[in-house]
Amino acid sequence: MRLGLVGAGEVAWRHAAAAAEVDGLTVTAVFDPVPERAARLAEEYAARAVAGFDEVLAAVDLVVLAVPHGLHEGLALRALAAGRKVLVEKPMATTVEECDRMIAAGLGGLGGLGEGGGAESGGIEGGAVPGPADLVVGQQGRFFEQVRAARGELARLGRPLLYLDRRSTDYQRPDRPGWFADPALSGGGIAMLVGVHSIDRAAWLLGSAPVAVAGSTATPDGWSVETSAAATLYLADGMRAHLTLIDSPVFFHETTIVCARGTLVVDAEGLSVDGRRVLTVDGDREYTASFRRQYRAILRGAPMATLAEGRLAVAAVRAWYRSAASGGAVVSV
Repeated sequence: MRLGLVGAGEVAWRHAAAAAEVDGLTVTAVFDPVPERAARLAEEYAARAVAGFDEVLAAVDLVVLAVPHGLHEGLALRALAAGRKVLVEKPMATTVEECDRMIAAGLGGLGGLGEGGGAESGGIEGGAVPGPADLVVGQQGRFFEQVRAARGELARLGRPLLYLDRRSTDYQRPDRPGWFADPALSGGGIAMLVGVHSIDRAAWLLGSAPVAVAGSTATPDGWSVETSAAATLYLADGMRAHLTLIDSPVFFHETTIVCARGTLVVDAEGLSVDGRRVLTVDGDREYTASFRRQYRAILRGAPMATLAEGRLAVAAVRAWYRSAASGGAVVSV
């Protein structure tokens, strides 16, 4: 399968590194509005830097959209109309309406992806779109080894009683893309940028879809998007997930789940159960490996995040913003 990368930023480099390790997948074309960026990435992986999006479409089978969130819908619809398969980075889009238009265009024929999602397929009950799709949402956080191991441990630890998730991103770093702080391109701040991962992780690990959110956000003086946020996610089965997102130069993503028969902690370096480390990973290598496993799932037609689940994560973020604007009221997803 010929792969085209649209965007040549940090995440695109991860995609290229992962794809290079997958048999049956070849990075063929790279496009970025800054030609020098596309040229560097293309040269590293023996691909061709092209001058426009249409040239990518002419050269590939699968298009990866590693671009600002506000561009996802338009580029996805163009690629799907051209008969290409599309992997869109999270979030799926910036509004639920955009997601709906993408779903309507994307239900096609990517060998089983987007199919129904119960416990056996790894989906969230009630959140599946019937039929295969030419569109895939890049919720690759499900492919971290420690996250998948945690899902297995939960089966023996009994009923979850308390779910806490802490995640950071660095809005102050000097190489931060300018569009991160532009709401027209980003669709929001930290809740949209990385909160969709925390929402998807909670729903996937707990096996229940979000139905409401109560949250708050913190927007520093002079900024147009929030750089920190907190929320309680209400799930369909009555469970609640408490999410905290922090602007920090030090990266962390730690999930603690207190269960009836024990407590597990997932972090960037592995998994602990009742204070004992049961799995250790190299956090940086595991990040790339999660993309690699996602690509192998695409080639196999294996179940992964459904289009409805990608849409649901965006809907939950939009509800989070409505809740914050109302002073923290519980808002339906």
